Order: sequence, then structure tokens, then C-alpha cells
Amino acid sequence: MSQKGVRPIVDPEAGGEVDPSAYPEPKEATHKIRGKSDIIEMLCGTVDQELLTAKTFYFFFYSAFGSLFPLMGIYFKQMGMNPGQCGLLIGSRPFVEFLAAPFWGSLADRWQKGKTLLLASLSCWIIFTLPLGFIQPPAASCLMKNQTQYYLKGPESHELLKREAHYYEPQFLGQSPIDITYAVNYDAKEQNNWVTPLFSSIVYRTPDIQKAFFLLLLLVIIGEFFSAPAITLADSAVITILGEDADRYGHQRMFGSLGWGLAMFFVGIALDHSTAFPDHPCTPDSREKNYTICFATFSVLMGAALIAATQINFKYENPVEIEQPVKEPQPTREDFLQQQLAQQLNLPALTDTSVPTQPKIDLLQTQMFAQTTREIPEWVTVLKHFANLKCGSFLFVAWFMGFGIGLIFTFLFWHLQDYGGTPTLFGVASVINHISEIFAYFFSFRLITQMGHVKVLCLGLVGNILRFLYISYLKNPWWVLPFEFIQGITHAAVWAACCSYIAHNTPQHLRSSAQGVLQGIHHGLGRGCGAVFGGMLVTYFGSTATFRGYGLICGLILAAFIFINFYRKDTGFVSEIPVTEDPRQVAEESSHLAPHGVPSNPIPRALSSSRLHDLASADYGATYNTTGGNLDIPGQHPAGYIPPY
Repeated sequence: MSQKGVRPIVDPEAGGEVDPSAYPEPKEATHKIRGKSDIIEMLCGTVDQELLTAKTFYFFFYSAFGSLFPLMGIYFKQMGMNPGQCGLLIGSRPFVEFLAAPFWGSLADRWQKGKTLLLASLSCWIIFTLPLGFIQPPAASCLMKNQTQYYLKGPESHELLKREAHYYEPQFLGQSPIDITYAVNYDAKEQNNWVTPLFSSIVYRTPDIQKAFFLLLLLVIIGEFFSAPAITLADSAVITILGEDADRYGHQRMFGSLGWGLAMFFVGIALDHSTAFPDHPCTPDSREKNYTICFATFSVLMGAALIAATQINFKYENPVEIEQPVKEPQPTREDFLQQQLAQQLNLPALTDTSVPTQPKIDLLQTQMFAQTTREIPEWVTVLKHFANLKCGSFLFVAWFMGFGIGLIFTFLFWHLQDYGGTPTLFGVASVINHISEIFAYFFSFRLITQMGHVKVLCLGLVGNILRFLYISYLKNPWWVLPFEFIQGITHAAVWAACCSYIAHNTPQHLRSSAQGVLQGIHHGLGRGCGAVFGGMLVTYFGSTATFRGYGLICGLILAAFIFINFYRKDTGFVSEIPVTEDPRQVAEESSHLAPHGVPSNPIPRALSSSRLHDLASADYGATYNTTGGNLDIPGQHPAGYIPPY
């Protein structure tokens, strides 16, 4: 008898019959029997063609993202943008994505056109991202230097001036662009709005930079609106394919983190050597980089993701056709008077049976209506449910940690570049980030089981304190690498703890909406505010003061969070929180978690129609409660519901 789960030996002369009992049970989602392929199985696990396609898509999609978007901050910096403009260009994406993705996801489910919308959104990534590499403000002049002097010259001029001048030091680290008042031939009357980026020889007019900024912002917002559903739709298809193996979802998304890190590493090395500019208006500065290679790599990798997406299957159930009831004729005035007379005289014989009574509500129609309304997030109901100090503090910490993610993503490389950091360093740091997040993803559940959700969040805040203060004090950019390993705790473990904690503290029928609220607070509002408001702070105070200030505020928030969760009026501070308040187990909904080093939501916002039907049968993730096919009051607790805490 062959071993269970291993391909049995088949005798060709025996008619080729195989005992199906020698294989595992077929998957409910695909009805396929999962066998093993010997050496490949031993090395790589079960090879599933559909999941191999999903892994390939995630790898190329996030490789494309990692080859360009982490470097967008220093790209805009080289273009003459200040930190506030750069933060708005990068921080607007999470806001638009969070609003647009559910809209497109609902349309995909309603029309059952998920694959079409996925391919269209991937095309929009290329169509709206490539123009960002061609929009440049015109050069007003060039900032040149000989042995001891800085001077201005026109892009076509070759005049040299030989008066003494000293280099203008920025007022604080992170300031860019800077004024050119230190040039020997500077004219305060004509050139008072001329600025130059750090590490660039091009001089721009401030109004020209503003025009380019608004054009870029328009492209970013429109492009993000049409591109946002790509990863949401892909996630929903993969969740449907996995079926009962939803715990393997993180393994698929792990290939995205792998692709991001590798792409950033190799593109960083290539960018370090990309110093040739075929159409540069001035003599390039030795520290200027040609980012065309990043946009070209992005287009190729996103095109590969588009090709892989053509093989992703979206499964929908055929909608049930509902027989419409025969419409009763409207009663005439004579029928109405006769009905009134019958009621007054209490004479049933006068009652005309043709007079319509209140139509009976079709049970199937109300069930479909209730299932449709489940997709509507009950934000107000969820927020009211969290209207207590402990849950509120948890959501605030989730937002503040998201703020730190947006701040680091936008301005870490900006800050390191001012100290002489190179794209190669940025690539190495990105690899370390994603390695730490992948490890943290695998160990976060064990960490939650041993420490509890609250202590994991405290650990994340401690990690942020150490990381941001360390970055604010370092002088050699390469010394940032040791503390990049801490990102696994501050990002992946914190996100896993937040998802599990919210699931534990939310009734079953509100969990889907609660996860949406958490994603909006952490990924959308948190990351967006970190980039936008962080850019304003860097503009006025510099990157060093901003990072240091965020680290110190993390310390204050940690103290308040510990006081809220560990202080008791009768006994004072306690070292352990009761299991009734902080369960030492991970909620089942956290099986959909994935490594955090990806730009979008580790938990998909939209599910396919077939998946919604499966979840509806188990009353999982329903925003509305239904009883007997009728729609109940939004947010109403089911009978016998007892709050978990």
C-alpha cells in the first residue's frame, strides 16, 4: 500500500487505474485532487498551477512597484520639489486608493468583470506612471563652479566669472531646494525666485516648479483612481482559489515582498551608475542620477505582471433568476368605495377579492438585498462599538504607527541622501527591510500567543522610538542598516496584532467592516498623513528634527498606552493583562495576513461573488444581520450576543 498523499505506482498493463483514496481530498474551490510531484514536492511544496500564476503575478507586480516608488521622493527632490510638495505627491496615493478600491471592487462583483477590470487597472499603472518621468520644469539657468567660485550661466552660455564666492550651506538637513544668493553674478531683482535642488546643477524658477507640481498631482490622483483596484481584485481572486486553504494566502503574497526587495536592490545598483543624461541642459552634477532606468524597469515588470494576470481566473456563481410576481391591476374608485362600505358594515361578501392587499415580500429577493448590503461598511456602527478608552487607544496607536510608515517611506532616503547616501545603500536597506518583515510574518503569531496583543504593540512603539532617534543622530548613512532589521517588528508584527485584536473585540457580524476601518486608519489615513504632514514638518524644521520629534512623541504615546492598559484603580500597575481583556490567541481572520512590505492591503477589501456567497452561509464578515431572510437593524447584535470583553 502506497503512503498517503504520495503518487502511487501505476502498472501500465493494469489499465492505468489509480486509486483516488491514495490522494488527499480535492479542494472545494477548484475540485482538483492535489497530488505530490516527488522531488519538486520535496523542495518547493505542492505545485498548483493556479497558485503558481498568483505567485508570479505578485512577484512581478511588487517588483515593478519596488523598482520605482521607493525612489520617488528623491526623484521629486532632484526635480526641485520641496518636502511639502513631495509629501503631497506621495501621500495622496493612500487616500485615493482607499476610496477608489472598494468602488471598483463592488463594480467588479456586480458586473462579474473582475478580470477585465484587473487588466485595465494594470494597464493604467503603466499609462499614468510613465508620464511622470517626462514632466520636468524648464531650466532657467545653470549653477556652475570652477576652482573657488559658483556662478550662474544660461543653458547655452559658456561665460566664466572669476570672483570669489562661498557655497551656501542649507539652514537645516532636509532643506531643498535652496536659494542661489551665493552665486557671484546673482541678481536679487531678477532672480529672487530662482532655486536649485541639492546635488543638481540646474536652476529652476519657483513658478515653473509649481506648474510641474500641479500637473504631477493631477496625474497621480487620476492614475491612482484607475489603478487602485489591481491588487484588491487580484487578492480576491487568490482568496477564492485558495478556498479552505486561506492560511496559505500569506505565502503567495510573500513573493511580492521578495520581488520588491530584489528589484530595489538591483535597480539601486544600476541607478548608481546611471549618470549619463543625453538631454541635460547643463553639465550634470556628479551626484545627479538619471531615473529613466527606473521608469523603464517599472514598465517592463508591470507589463510582465499584466501578462501573468491574464492567467488568473475569477470564479463567479451564476445569479439566480427570480420570477417576478404578476402585477395586480390598480383598484378603481368604485372598488375603493365598495371596500370601505364592506369594512364599515362588516360584510365580507361585499369585499372584492381583486383589491390588492399588501404584497408578500419575496424571501429570495430580501436575502439577495441583505447580501448586497453586507458590502456596505458600517463605519459609524464600528466606531461606536470602539467608543471606549482601550479600543480607542488601540486604534490611535494603529494610526500613529501608520503615520511613521508614511514618514519613513517618503523621507528616509531623502534624509540619507543629504548625508551622502547612494541608491545602492537604499537597495541594501530595502532588502533588509523585507527580509525582516518576512521573518516577522512567520513569527508574529507565536509572538502574539506568548506576549499578547497589547505588549506586541508596546514592543512596536519601543522599536519606533529606537529607530527614529537612531536615524536622527547618525552621521554615516551606512550605519542605518543595522536598525533596518527592526522594521519587521514595527510593521509586520504590529499589523498582525492590530488585525487579531480588532477581530477579538468585534462581534462576528461586524468583523468585516471593522477590518475595513482598521485598514483605513492604518494604511490610508496613517500612511497618507505621515507623508503629507511629515512633508510639512520637514519643510519647516528639517528631516533630523522631524524624525527626532516623532521618536519622542512615540515615547509619550507608549507611556499613555501602558497606563491605559496596565493600570488598575484598586491594585495599581499590573504586569499581566487578564486573558478576558487580551486573549493569547490569534483570531481566525488573521489567517489572511501577509508580509507587510507591500503597498496595499494585506487583507483584501473585496471578495468575489462566489466567495461572498460562501462567507454569507457562515455569517462571516456580514455587516448587516439577517433573520429569516429579512434585513435587521444595521449593527444590531444577534440574539444571545455577549460582548467579548
